[in-house]
Amino acid sequence: MPLSVTFLQGFFSSYQHLEKFYVAYSGGVDSTILLHAMHAAELPIHALHVNHHLQQDSDRWQEHCEEVCKSLSVPLIVRHAQITKLPQKSLENSARDARYALLEELLDLKSAIVTAHHRDDLAETVLLQLLRGAGPAGLAAMPDCKKLSIGFHLRPLLTYSRTELLEYASSNNLQWIDDPSNQLNDFDRNYLRNEVMPMLLKRWPAAQRTLSRSANLQADALSCLNDLAEMDIKAARTKQAQILDVGALQALSSERLNNALRYWIKSNGMRVPSKKVLQQIVSDIVLKKEIDTSPLQTWKDGEIRRFRNRLYLMQPLKPHDASQVIRWKIDQPLFIESLNRTLLPKELVDADIAIPDGVNELIVRFRKGGERLKPIGNKQHRSLKNLLQEADIPPWERARIPLLFHNDELISVLGYWNVGLGCETTS
Repeated sequence: MPLSVTFLQGFFSSYQHLEKFYVAYSGGVDSTILLHAMHAAELPIHALHVNHHLQQDSDRWQEHCEEVCKSLSVPLIVRHAQITKLPQKSLENSARDARYALLEELLDLKSAIVTAHHRDDLAETVLLQLLRGAGPAGLAAMPDCKKLSIGFHLRPLLTYSRTELLEYASSNNLQWIDDPSNQLNDFDRNYLRNEVMPMLLKRWPAAQRTLSRSANLQADALSCLNDLAEMDIKAARTKQAQILDVGALQALSSERLNNALRYWIKSNGMRVPSKKVLQQIVSDIVLKKEIDTSPLQTWKDGEIRRFRNRLYLMQPLKPHDASQVIRWKIDQPLFIESLNRTLLPKELVDADIAIPDGVNELIVRFRKGGERLKPIGNKQHRSLKNLLQEADIPPWERARIPLLFHNDELISVLGYWNVGLGCETTS
């Protein structure tokens, strides 16, 4: 059954709360069909074309997209991608990642990216994920609606085959661009499409529908696994979403622990590390009974640390020079790059820090070791090291806490303790 405007209107009726749809428009046949059909369905669309500058005719393709959108009176946004080829990633995947990054920059809470993936694409993705050893998350392949950190990614054409979509293109006399790179079998997806799928379909004519059904079943299984992970993370969660109780995690079976950690990392906006790295997190950090130091496991997107009985999920820490001395004009914000933090004048007021009248500048330093102070309300001097330990502050944070000085006198361990003016502090 060829694509119909009525079908699209029914699909998008579930997303009436969204105000704008960005159609990923390459100029190829699939995205041309999607753009034309969504325009015919009178949906609030903008087309977005990403020029990767990877082909000799890239600029000509952009001009074609501009002409088509002008003829349809559809607003077109053009973005230019800079592709960085990484050793562990194919050029195809690098281009895709750059494209989606540009697409997502446009989104807000009431908008969505719409792509023209269809049933053939879905079948190819399932096979690729199988060959990569993927679990349910990979085999679930392409949902028709995916919640992003901001906005949504919609795929309304997944129930249609490429053949059915071409019927729509033919009946509407659509013009599109054929990308010659689609015939190059150097790319895994092209090899599957051009060589493997024809053989599979010759032997099993319903293979695409069967693979699509398998993806749907994997999506159901993934939903159950996510529900279970949410229960396990909730039981281990502390007051902060990025900190979990190690004891609660150690009580889980190996399978549930791995599932919970993957879900926790992903729900905090980070890519899940490889299976090897995840196993190291479990064996070297989570399940260690006695830990003398603060173990650390890093990967591209983040790092996991443990302090006492708590597990911390963090962005990778930037190099930090604890010997630096910074002058702060306290009527202005101060950005400290190594902390990725901005100190605000409001913090001084909220912390009730005693600053002498007429003083408009403080000195920001960091802990070196050996500091002693007498916090307001204390009867005797204490070492800053002991105060930080008693406050349960993780070791990696201690040298990153701003210490505020006036005339070489420590007046605040910002966010923790204030020192009365005139009180003795030593280092």
